[in-house]
Amino acid sequence: MALETIKVINGIKFSVWSPTEIRKYSVAEITAPETYDEDGMSVQGGLMDGRLGTLEPGQKCLTCGNTAARCPGHFGHIELAEPVLHIAFIDNIYKLLLTTCRSCSRLKIPQEELEEYHKIMRKEAAYSVISIKHIPDEIIERAKKEKTCPHCGKSQYEMIFTKPTIFIERTELGENRLLPITIRERFSHMIDDDLKLLGYDPTTARPEWFVLQVLPVPPVTVRPSIILETGIRSEDDLTHKLVDIIRVNQRLKESKEAGTPPLIVQDLVDLLQYHVTTYFDNEVSGIPQAHHRSGRPLKTLTQRLKGKEGRFRGSLSGKRVDFSSRTVISPDPNLDISEVGVPESVAIKLTIPEVVTEWNVERLKKLVINGPNKYPGANYMVRPDGVKIRLDFVEDKETIANNIEIGYLVERHLSDGDIVMFNRQPSLHQMSIMGHYVRVLPNKTFRLHPSVCPPYNADFDGDEMNLHVPQSEEARAEAILLMRVQDQLISPRYGGPIIGALRDFITGAYLLTKDDTTLTPQEFANLAMIAGYAGAFPEPEIKVKGGPMYTGKQLFSLFLPKDFNYVITSKWSKGTKGPAKDVVIKNGQLVSGVVDKASIGAEEPDSVLHRIAKDYGFEEAKRFLNSILIMLKQFITNYGFSYGYADLELPQKTKEGVMNTIQESYDKVYDLISQAKKGTLQLSRGLSAEEALEAYIVNELSKARDRAGSLADRSFDETNAGRIMATTGARGSSLNIGQMAGALGQQSIRGRRIHKGYSNRALPHFKENDTNPDAKGFVKSNYREGLSTLEFFFHAMGGREGLVDTAVRTQQSGYMQRRLINALEHLKLEYDGTVRDPHGHIIQFLYGEDGIDVAKSDHGEAFRISRLIESESIIDSGKKATKEDIAELVKKYTKTFNPHLAKIVHDALVESKLSRDGVEKVCKKSLELYDKAKVEPGQAVG
Repeated sequence: MALETIKVINGIKFSVWSPTEIRKYSVAEITAPETYDEDGMSVQGGLMDGRLGTLEPGQKCLTCGNTAARCPGHFGHIELAEPVLHIAFIDNIYKLLLTTCRSCSRLKIPQEELEEYHKIMRKEAAYSVISIKHIPDEIIERAKKEKTCPHCGKSQYEMIFTKPTIFIERTELGENRLLPITIRERFSHMIDDDLKLLGYDPTTARPEWFVLQVLPVPPVTVRPSIILETGIRSEDDLTHKLVDIIRVNQRLKESKEAGTPPLIVQDLVDLLQYHVTTYFDNEVSGIPQAHHRSGRPLKTLTQRLKGKEGRFRGSLSGKRVDFSSRTVISPDPNLDISEVGVPESVAIKLTIPEVVTEWNVERLKKLVINGPNKYPGANYMVRPDGVKIRLDFVEDKETIANNIEIGYLVERHLSDGDIVMFNRQPSLHQMSIMGHYVRVLPNKTFRLHPSVCPPYNADFDGDEMNLHVPQSEEARAEAILLMRVQDQLISPRYGGPIIGALRDFITGAYLLTKDDTTLTPQEFANLAMIAGYAGAFPEPEIKVKGGPMYTGKQLFSLFLPKDFNYVITSKWSKGTKGPAKDVVIKNGQLVSGVVDKASIGAEEPDSVLHRIAKDYGFEEAKRFLNSILIMLKQFITNYGFSYGYADLELPQKTKEGVMNTIQESYDKVYDLISQAKKGTLQLSRGLSAEEALEAYIVNELSKARDRAGSLADRSFDETNAGRIMATTGARGSSLNIGQMAGALGQQSIRGRRIHKGYSNRALPHFKENDTNPDAKGFVKSNYREGLSTLEFFFHAMGGREGLVDTAVRTQQSGYMQRRLINALEHLKLEYDGTVRDPHGHIIQFLYGEDGIDVAKSDHGEAFRISRLIESESIIDSGKKATKEDIAELVKKYTKTFNPHLAKIVHDALVESKLSRDGVEKVCKKSLELYDKAKVEPGQAVG
């Protein structure tokens, strides 16, 4: 048999079905409202007619002769006793009635002007003030205002549209309803040239086709009936609706033939219109929904297509997938940041197809012998001829394993080192799905390193995550090249590391690197070994009677690149008003300062981790992060760190100071109220006296809370666990400590103090018009000592607003993101550096105006020249370069830079004290980083 030529689809054109086409594609006229007879057989001419297709396995279709698996289904049709309007085209019908003459059906615009529009559409006009796509709108706006037809001279009547389907003409004799048959008659006389001006193609969308004479009946495959456990057949919603249409249509036909009074006939026509309308769309405003007997609204054609669960979003854009699993996540700080712990029970179910080669044949034979129920094993074996063998049905697995040859395919269990994709919903950015390497572990949850939580926005309070196993070599290669955790270290949102140390790791880093931390050689060796250090140890810095001791700084320095130089200000130094740039790293040695969130924290730009990722690459950054995290975890475990109730205990003197501070603020508030009553209060521009007083009071009470918190905070020394966590950036802030130990402060609703509620007071427990700050939601108590009943009530009011606000904002931002994605998802970068849509239209001449990929950038810039100069100046000791040398080197290395960037580099180097060698090193590094930071062609940048 000759091979058929492969046909290519050039495009898809949507059109309106004409009555002729509906009858042509129909295989049966449907006239009977019954579906099945007493014997359970489909009724001839009924909605489940055997000619429309088959649902039963083994039964053949009466039209094509195929079984249910191969029969595509066939359309039928219903001949309507009276024409009805198609609800989907109701707006088109209204506009056409407004713009065309009631007598001659021409557009109500003079012929010579229509000719001008035709010339513009044919692109023959010498000059045009209107674009082709705006011609239909302009014609509609002009024509609907005309009171007389310029073609036949007939005067036009006012058109009234009553939603959803009633059109009325206001004539000299009164209001006259336009019936669908009249509308169809008018539209059938419209000429093709007029239709083209309105944007209709006369061959595929004649306006009289918007008025239905024949209704297509979809195949049974589109609306299958199901048999319930009780044995009763349950029909699809579409079938229910079509039954209603057939019944009303029959009654209408019989009424017309019997000469029933016109009013009754019109009522039946309106009922037919209602059923056809709700068949197309059951959510039309102005008419009641069609309901099931149970009261559930019927899901008709439009509802099948639109919305989150509809055909487009629910079945086409988003689908269910195989080779995936979902369970609760748990933290595991012993994992590599690029690993995911997979339960053995999941690894047994999820498989990876592996082709048998001479290198893996023996290993795969062992897996086949283990079978599907013993880990590690295999579930299936596929022969080269395509025959798939399910191993749990094979008793003699050794024989079948010995028959394995090169070229066979074994679907083996998931094992350590396999690449998988890990995802947490909602997936709001690209780092919500990343590539992880499998580590098969016991128990029932997925294990994740705590430091990888920020990109997923995950926590361990019951969150679930999805794991997907790529099945082809190409998919695995893509996951490894594009999706691995270490390649997502830098966030494309702000060009800083999104993965890094948090919580205990930051606290541990501070405790390890503070000046008085010492380690015995044994402790030093144990921690270095845990972190995977295999090099030589430095000499201990401290010599004491008990033997040599290492410093914590020495241990941290083991994991820094040996030529790394950097200066940064720690969070601890900022929080304790210490010196700036206290952290100094010279030739890979931490010389001074403490390591905290500023150096190794997640979501912290310009940190040590960020610099290592930028200057040494993501693999080195991953190695550094893995080493220090596991070492810091072990160190803080050994060191001991806890935060207890006693850590919030304030001295009696401080407690009195807190209460005195609050009382001083209360006195000032009373004074402000007194001034307002006397009229001596200084008013602010744009505020009334009442608003100005409120602003002064809120400002004073805010100071009261801050002063109380500051007093509490100051009473804790530098060994207090809460202070350590807040100041190093590990968790919380001084505000939290102030609220726990000092005072909670003013509770607010919608940015205002708690205002009058019941009878001129916030709660019935206060006097009317009470001016005491307590009566307006100021909470003097703190969390440690607990709130009074009234304070608790006010606090709950503020908390409730937070909950509602969170839910509303999530909804709004989610919908906005969806709209932005739909608008931008097709944009990509071309090889010439421009951003274009699929049609080649230029959206942006240079991506981001600089061509730099933020995810590869240094906090949004290709490189930080100040940082490069600073790092080089730490080790540079030569004579300062001349201006001529600098100009020559900058010109040599910055040819591909834009002039503005080249000038920034030149000016920064002139101001520096670097030698010629130092300048050349900085220029070389600048060029290298600039080339690395460029956005790649083909990248989706919408």
